[in-house]
Amino acid sequence: MLKIENLTKTLENKKVISDISFSLKPGQIVGLIGRNGVGKTTLFRLISGEYLPDHGTVSSDESADARSEIFYLDSPDNFTNAFTANQLARIFKVSYPRLDIDWFKSLIKTNNLSLNKKISGMSKGQRGLILAISAITSKSKYIFLDEPLDGLDLIIRDQVKQMLITAVSNNNTSVMIASHNLEELDFLADRIILLKNGKIEKDYLPGDELKTANIAKLQMVIEGELPKVVSECGHILEKRGHLYVVLFKDYNSKIAARIKRTKAQYIEQLPVNSDDIFRATFEEDYRLRQSVGKRINK
Repeated sequence: MLKIENLTKTLENKKVISDISFSLKPGQIVGLIGRNGVGKTTLFRLISGEYLPDHGTVSSDESADARSEIFYLDSPDNFTNAFTANQLARIFKVSYPRLDIDWFKSLIKTNNLSLNKKISGMSKGQRGLILAISAITSKSKYIFLDEPLDGLDLIIRDQVKQMLITAVSNNNTSVMIASHNLEELDFLADRIILLKNGKIEKDYLPGDELKTANIAKLQMVIEGELPKVVSECGHILEKRGHLYVVLFKDYNSKIAARIKRTKAQYIEQLPVNSDDIFRATFEEDYRLRQSVGKRINK
C-alpha cells in the first residue's frame, strides 16, 4: 500500500496543497478530480518526488524508497518528444530497471506505432498511447497519469483504457488518473477523490449512495413559472420544453416536501453521478458566475 500523509506545499506564496492524506491499495484505479488550478498536478509531483513537500511523507509497505515504485510523467508534451520510442525505452530503463523492453516494443508494434520516428512528429493520440505503454511496461506498482485520455480519439482512448485495466487486473498495479472527464471515470475508476481549495473534499466510490445522500437529481415536468424551491435551492442541468432536470445540493426532507407541494406534473429521481457531485461541490462558483452575468447584462 502507498501511503500519502499530511502532504502540504506552498508555491508563489500560495498554499496549493494543504494537509492531504490518503492511501492507494494494490489493483485499484483511482480518479482525481477538481477544478483547474486546484493542485492535481502539484499533488502528483509531490508524490513522485518532482517537488519536495513543505510537510508530509510518502511511504510504501513494499519498499523503503516509495518513489522507486512510482511511474509518473506530467503529460504527452514533455521531454519524451525529443526521442524515438526505441531511445525512450533505453532512457526509461535507467529510471525503471524493471521495464520490459521486449514487451514495450511488442506493444508499440501491436498498436502500429513506429519505433524509430521522433515522438514530436507523432499525433497527440499516438504520443498518449506511447506514454501509456511506457507506464505499463515499466512494471511500476503505482502509476500516476495526468489527463492521459485528453484529446485522444475514441479508438485510442479504448486502447489506453484496456491496457490500464489489464495492468491492474494481471499485475495488481494501482493507477491514479487526474481527469476532467468525469463520466469516463465513473465507468473506469474504483474510487474517486475530489480536491477543493487544495484539500480532499470527497473520497467516494462511484455509485455509492451513502456518500451522496445529500445530493438529489430530479426530472420534473413544470408548466408556467418555476417553483421557488427550484430557483432558490436547485441548479437546472437541462431543459427540454416543460421537462427540467434539476440538481439539489443539501437535499433534505424540507426540500422534498416543498417539491411535493409544487404544481409539477411529474417528478422522478435520477441516479447521481460524478458530474453531479462535482457541480454540487462547486455550486457557489456556478451561482457567482450567474450573478456576475446578470450584472453585466444589466
